[in-house]
Amino acid sequence: MAWVTVRQATELTEKARSSLYRDMAKGRVSYRTEADGGRVVDTSELIRVYGELRLIETHDRDGLRLPDETEKTVSEALIAEIKALREEVAGLRQEMQAMRLLEHKTETAETPRRWWQWGKR
Repeated sequence: MAWVTVRQATELTEKARSSLYRDMAKGRVSYRTEADGGRVVDTSELIRVYGELRLIETHDRDGLRLPDETEKTVSEALIAEIKALREEVAGLRQEMQAMRLLEHKTETAETPRRWWQWGKR
């Protein structure tokens, strides 16, 4: 899930900031401290403690759509990339198999030594 700041968590949970900090102090909500000292909370943690989150509506992005041609070219490019990656993975698997065959060593049958025999040959 995503990590959100305390401010974003208050918007998602519709809880007061003080309530979030109190729950963090009591250990009900686990969090992570960022390099700048700010706290961030995982959204799955918010769902676990407070239940379903309120969705933040984004009206500006809803109107933006890619033209059909752009969607087709993007999907074709992604499909081509997936095929190339699959071929690369298959090649790497073959290389690993070849390395395993080259590195295969047979075990020698040594008699185990007792602890008092380590200095003797």
